[in-house]
Amino acid sequence: MSTLNGEIALVTGAGRAAGMGRAIALRLAMLGADVIVTDIARNAPDLDTKEVGLGMSPEELEETAEQVRRLGRRSVAIPIDVTNAASVADGLAAARSLLGEVTVLVNNAGTVVGVGSFEDITDAQWELSFRVNVMGAVAMSRAVLPGMRAAGKGVIINIASTLGIAALPEYGAYVASKHAVVGLTRLFSQELAPYGIRTNAVAPGFIDTDMGKAEMVKIASAKGISVEEARKAIIDEIPLHRLGGSADVANTVAWLAGPEATYVNGAIIPVHGGLISGFA
Repeated sequence: MSTLNGEIALVTGAGRAAGMGRAIALRLAMLGADVIVTDIARNAPDLDTKEVGLGMSPEELEETAEQVRRLGRRSVAIPIDVTNAASVADGLAAARSLLGEVTVLVNNAGTVVGVGSFEDITDAQWELSFRVNVMGAVAMSRAVLPGMRAAGKGVIINIASTLGIAALPEYGAYVASKHAVVGLTRLFSQELAPYGIRTNAVAPGFIDTDMGKAEMVKIASAKGISVEEARKAIIDEIPLHRLGGSADVANTVAWLAGPEATYVNGAIIPVHGGLISGFA
């Protein structure tokens, strides 16, 4: 199927080989979209990438773009720090000059910082979580809006989290920031719909990515158990009895971006195997 022919997608946080961003970029390309892939560089001047746990080399990000091109679609790799206004402006200008105006934006860039009781999470960690997870989505959405308004159409898809519709002790900064992403999605769906722009969110649960594995290590350490024991305990709580894969998220994003979902606006779609089905 080529349901996204003519669309130009931009996916943030797309540099990690085993990450959701790369899987999303490739799925959109399979459906016909040209794709701009972005991620934060390891030497980003305005963010402590070691604290955030992110940061890609140019080669890693370019590999995502190259995989898109192997699918027969155009693609460019542009380092963007979503917390830095100049980086966002410069990156979007470069993207427009190379591929054109963005018609599908996937705000995938995110981080988990400050795990611990909410009173032990530092002010800097709270701020960093919101800078990346919330204000990054705000900045990127603002940047693409002029082109979408001029075209009279557009799609914004925010990657929220199961912890944006529920809560988990010791993840206060992440929980609060992802709840904010859900609220932002609902706000955008109201304010931007008159311009022909749809906004929805995907709320993944435990996804078997590098970031997911890192969180299992933290959980195992906190509980004094092995990583394998932590993994089994998590899977036992999921009604489908498996972790999600990047493809599960990418397929949902692709559906929201395409013509089958043209009347879907303001939805928060959980992709968590039924983990918290009482919430969403």
